[in-house]
Amino acid sequence: MRFVNHRIIPLARKRPVVSARCLHEGCAWKAETGSDVAEVDRQCMSHASLNPYHSMFGRTFEDIAVVQRVSQ
Repeated sequence: MRFVNHRIIPLARKRPVVSARCLHEGCAWKAETGSDVAEVDRQCMSHASLNPYHSMFGRTFEDIAVVQRVSQ
């Protein structure tokens, strides 16, 4: 049996996808999904400013990663 070292890295040519949703009970608001974290954050802040008690958001980040064998 032999062990081989590996590493995992994000795929450089693919930007992460970000989404967010309001966690206030009964609220179904969701941010428009995109690759710009700052834009999704602005959407969350805008929603919170219109709905003062909606101040918690679940954010999701998704990317594509590649596992590479590490040469020794």
